[in-house]
Amino acid sequence: MYHNYNAMSELPEWLSLYLNKSHTHDELVNHSGLKPVHWDALFNRLASLTTEDVSSRSVEISQLMQNGNVKPEKNQQCYFDPLPFMFSKSDWALIEKGVIQRTLLLNDIQQDIYGEQKLLIDGYINARKLYEDSNFLREGFSLPSDELKLFFTAVDLYRTQSGEFKVLKDHCQCPLGLGLLLKSRIIARRVMAEEFADCSVLQIKEFLTIFQDAINEYSRYMDDPRVVILTRGIDDPNYNEHAFLSTYFGYTLVQSADLTVREGEVCLKSLQGLGKINVILRWLPDRNIDSLEQTDYSLYGIPGLLQAVREGSVKVLNPFGSGVLSSPAIKRQLNKLSELLLNEPLLLSEPNSYDVEQASTLDWNTIELLSYQDPDFKLDAATQAEKIKNLIDTQPDNYYFQDKPELSTAPFWIDGKLVAKPVVFRCYVLTTEHGIEVLPSALCFSTKASNGAGVPGWIKDTWINTEKNTDFNNTTIPTRLRMDVSLLEGVISSRTAEHLFWFGRYLERSESTVRILRIFIDKYTESAIYSDAVRNSVVTRFTAAIKSQRIVYPYLENGVILNEGITATPKDMAFQLLADKQFPGSIINTLEYLCNTSKQIQELLSHDSRRMMDDINGQIQILKNLTTHISTRTMQSLLDRIIGSIMAFNGSITDCMPNSNGWFLLEIGRRIERSIQVSSLSSTLLTEEYEEAEELGVLEAVLSCQVSLVTHKRRYRMHQSIGTGLELLLLDAEYPRSLLFQLEQIDELCRHLPTKRRPGVISAHEKAILLSKTSCSITEKDYLQQSVDEKRQHLVEFCHNIRINLDTFCDVLLLQYFSHTQTAQKLNWTNIEQAQP
Repeated sequence: MYHNYNAMSELPEWLSLYLNKSHTHDELVNHSGLKPVHWDALFNRLASLTTEDVSSRSVEISQLMQNGNVKPEKNQQCYFDPLPFMFSKSDWALIEKGVIQRTLLLNDIQQDIYGEQKLLIDGYINARKLYEDSNFLREGFSLPSDELKLFFTAVDLYRTQSGEFKVLKDHCQCPLGLGLLLKSRIIARRVMAEEFADCSVLQIKEFLTIFQDAINEYSRYMDDPRVVILTRGIDDPNYNEHAFLSTYFGYTLVQSADLTVREGEVCLKSLQGLGKINVILRWLPDRNIDSLEQTDYSLYGIPGLLQAVREGSVKVLNPFGSGVLSSPAIKRQLNKLSELLLNEPLLLSEPNSYDVEQASTLDWNTIELLSYQDPDFKLDAATQAEKIKNLIDTQPDNYYFQDKPELSTAPFWIDGKLVAKPVVFRCYVLTTEHGIEVLPSALCFSTKASNGAGVPGWIKDTWINTEKNTDFNNTTIPTRLRMDVSLLEGVISSRTAEHLFWFGRYLERSESTVRILRIFIDKYTESAIYSDAVRNSVVTRFTAAIKSQRIVYPYLENGVILNEGITATPKDMAFQLLADKQFPGSIINTLEYLCNTSKQIQELLSHDSRRMMDDINGQIQILKNLTTHISTRTMQSLLDRIIGSIMAFNGSITDCMPNSNGWFLLEIGRRIERSIQVSSLSSTLLTEEYEEAEELGVLEAVLSCQVSLVTHKRRYRMHQSIGTGLELLLLDAEYPRSLLFQLEQIDELCRHLPTKRRPGVISAHEKAILLSKTSCSITEKDYLQQSVDEKRQHLVEFCHNIRINLDTFCDVLLLQYFSHTQTAQKLNWTNIEQAQP
């Protein structure tokens, strides 16, 4: 029961029901002390909330959490609880002291393991078991001693039934969850602002400032320091968190393919060329860091990185070799090592462990079997006794026993009520030249595994109660003593620049395809109601153009025959263009390409932009569930929502798109795609000569697809023809939707590209655009609308030449600026030998 709360009757029913339940090992009920004053302010606020209020908060929090795209695993839902966890000052003081002590101890152990190895020589650590551990990095012996100090680590704690805190796991290589913690704090400050203020919560701002200052210390003597965050990439289950941290701290997010080692220096592959990197904040395990020296081959490593560290040209955080500190050979001896190295008992220790012989006299209902070699191996001695006996009979030295962690529980809001779930507290620690700092909060989480192992499924924001007068109006975004000059210069990786280019193309492609489909649906529904030769001709031409994929991706030219034998009604054709994944240019495919590319550049997107992409993702899920029986009205409604989301995204990036940091490549991509779209529409639908009424009907549809019908009517009020339409769509340099205008803009944007030619020599991509611009400038509309044998051959040739030039431009752009972004491939020596004659 919850002790001595004098206002129990004032608590809401949803909370009092939880407190009145029988909990044997609950944080709120059993471990708050006789006078839990640190919960009082929170409970006073919660007393006015109904079940509907808390559920409403839960829904809002869930939406905010997903908007940030901070998920610990792909396709795994992460729930952020609407009720925070409160730590008393006394509890937190004990945790903080124990975490600092443990960090000092682990740091001394790592220094010795890769240094004098006195602990191994004197037998305090079993050398054989340590060397057999997969995390032991033999290359660490050749690294300078200052490269072996811990920087940013984490430790998972749980509370025993006696109220003592125990260690579940150390995270010394790549401590995950900081992005989740920051996101949960940001959301808590928004949704629970009043409770946050009343509870006098200790802020985490100072820790974040120290975090960046500590990184800046490694480059304080450099005029142009560059700091990057290294991740595996989109394949990493925690990539979204890495991208969030990159956005939050302002550091460039890179993958191994973005970096290379040249003459002992780590360099970033950018549009400007190679730029030296000074500090790497890595989220890669030790075994994947340098495939040139290490035996475990990895595509995610950077060949030559270890040598660059030896030469002191780059600082890698966390340092190498720290993963071995989680080895059972070390963890089982930490109590003794604390007495030896620190001359004091260990405040935070692991559950008691036992050798195979010791475990034979114990109650197996309370212990479990672990492995020295496999950190994920675990067998319950109570339920898997026979299997355990077989293992320890054959290889007793490979295993040991440990007390089962009995995690305390805490209330989580699930399905409209509080449910007790086991909790783990992940505390983050920073080691700097000035001492050790503990982040004044923790990632309080619960998983589906009863022992706390696995990915966080439910998360609570952890509040540390304090009596300090805290200014809650200050922003939580840390300020740096020194700016990251690389960001001011606009240096991003070539990989990111290429993704921006394709992101722009997919944006424009999706918008254009939606407009074409909306016009097509309007025309064939209108033809069904008011059937005549003109309307039927327009529908027939559009149906043929869509089926042959000449006005939609891949924009095939007239010489290519595709799907010729397939007959489809206009409605069937519309459905294929909307939601058929087998149709290359369909809207669902284009939107998926768009969303996949957005994940690659999400660290550059604003919060509002990411929300728009979430909306587009939601539209994709709707399209996946559509059937051919969908009504025309429903299709139009879906198209309206899709284009609304696309236009909203365009608006969210237009005002904040600088000409630095490669953003101009997004605009180049959009202009290229629009140019291809305009030329394809013109060469496909406007080249055949028909009766004037039919031609004007087709021209009206084409102009509507390019949002140019109103402008055309106002500009050519007295006379409208195919010639006037072609002049507006292709040759008008002042009209924002025309082909020539796009080419002018591309030429202007290309000036932001770094020069890779001798002065006075025009580069290949500039020649391609100049040739197209010149062709548009010297061509007259009368020339394009001339027909021979009822076909405007000049228009066909004009659009064909423009398409060739645009394709050449894209190819040259790829070769000159993006070709080196391809990742290395592992050589299969067996296949090579077999292939030899």
